[in-house]
Amino acid sequence: MSDAGAGEKLKVFISYSRRDSAAFADELVAGLEFGGFAPFLDRHDIAAGEDWEARLGGLIAQSDTVVFVVSPEAVKSEQCTWEVDQTIELSKRLLPVMFKWVPDHDTPEKLRRLQFVRFDGGAGFARPLSQLAEALRIDLDWIREHTRLGELARRWDARGRPESLLLRGDDVDAAKDWVAAGKPGPPEITDAQRAFIDASEEAESTRLGKERAQLEAIRSAQETRAQQQRHIARLLGGLAMLVGASIVGIIAWFNQSLIKEEVNWRWNVIPYRHRNFDKHVLTAAQERALKRGDPFKECAKDCPEMIVVPAGKFMMGSPVNENGRSPNEGPQHLVTIASPFAVSKFDVTFADWIACASVGVCPREGGANDNGWGRGDRPVINVNWDDAQAYVAWLREMTGKKYRLLSEAEWEYAARAGTTTAFYWGNELDVKNANCHRCENQWSGLKTSPVGKFKPNRFGLFDMAGNVWQWVQDCWNADYIGAPSDGRPWATGNCEKRVVRGGSWYYYPADPRSAYRYGDKKDDRNYNTGFRVGRTLTP
Repeated sequence: MSDAGAGEKLKVFISYSRRDSAAFADELVAGLEFGGFAPFLDRHDIAAGEDWEARLGGLIAQSDTVVFVVSPEAVKSEQCTWEVDQTIELSKRLLPVMFKWVPDHDTPEKLRRLQFVRFDGGAGFARPLSQLAEALRIDLDWIREHTRLGELARRWDARGRPESLLLRGDDVDAAKDWVAAGKPGPPEITDAQRAFIDASEEAESTRLGKERAQLEAIRSAQETRAQQQRHIARLLGGLAMLVGASIVGIIAWFNQSLIKEEVNWRWNVIPYRHRNFDKHVLTAAQERALKRGDPFKECAKDCPEMIVVPAGKFMMGSPVNENGRSPNEGPQHLVTIASPFAVSKFDVTFADWIACASVGVCPREGGANDNGWGRGDRPVINVNWDDAQAYVAWLREMTGKKYRLLSEAEWEYAARAGTTTAFYWGNELDVKNANCHRCENQWSGLKTSPVGKFKPNRFGLFDMAGNVWQWVQDCWNADYIGAPSDGRPWATGNCEKRVVRGGSWYYYPADPRSAYRYGDKKDDRNYNTGFRVGRTLTP
């Protein structure tokens, strides 16, 4: 069988009866994994008093498709019948496979209406498995989006329908296109999904209307200033007739943007550097004396604190059997980080960003909006890749040191901090360790958290999983074939998209694994993306 696709693997929940189908279900899992899908099943016995409906309901809700293994024991099972009903209630795609023959009159009516994939016809296992794989691939991308929007809609509704959980920007247009591409028949678009998308569209329209009003106010103010300048120019023109045409040339020359930048640099940036940076920049001797884990900060206030990360080697990417793995996380490959480097202890905060913007270097307009959640020690958001580049260029100017974005390899090496597990704390999601899509803390699914609220990794770095996506230097590539093995940024590929790592408070993946990666348009600004900085150290 060919691979299921280059994107996120299709999640397939297998419903079966362990009384007569356990070995077959395990064989089905192995076959679908080989075909590039992400199958999973429930292996737990139901304990006395256990709320098994909540546990199984959660598994079905996170799946893209439910495969029901038809057998004599399955059609008699209260649990299996409930799983079929729940699948239909959640408007999930349901594919029945016949493992052991069951008479029509014993087969639930909801299953009889569907086309079966038959494993009981004597054709062996490979042929019907291939038929099942083909059925799973039908409308694959649409089905994935059905699951994603279903989960987002349920979370939005369960938390009281806050505006902060709605889609924004291009996501709204993509969701409308998804609705338009829907076809009659299961899985149908649910009322909850439609309400969520409609509310997102309405909120986005309101937000854009406010932005247009703000832009109009800015335009009006600019026109007023222009009128004032024209009035002054007329007055100066009269004066110029008295003192000579040379004055007019000087005034015109002073209005050039280059001169304005030079004036800003001399009157604002250089004095700020003297006050806040010059006395704190490391000398060459101090830099060479740094050891693993040492912190340093090259300003008086409002710049990133840095942590020294040691040289080393690691396997980049994820093993094929890691739960939730995407094909773009492979193939795993050995990367050598030859020299120590420094990584910011936290994501760049609003306080850090505002210091740059206050002296006219980092952009004020168009980005770094806090979404109403507060600034200070929250990670800066609504910044695109070019904004991040402007910030690290400013740090270089302030310090004379090689501040920059991390390469993708450096980021994963720093995030793993010597671990090989899915997360830097282990193989299971721990809600106490991150602000992520389903971490279920006071921030997850609602907004960013202030930096440093969770335990650091072994290198002493905070929030390397969740809170905000982090821009890195690399161009986007759909896998690691041909990737650099020495930690350098990958400078070829789709360079209109850049890699972001780490997951966020809101968006997928639900689990911010160390290997998870995503490519975003470099000019995209949104409320779940920020960045952290790196620094080259003197050998």
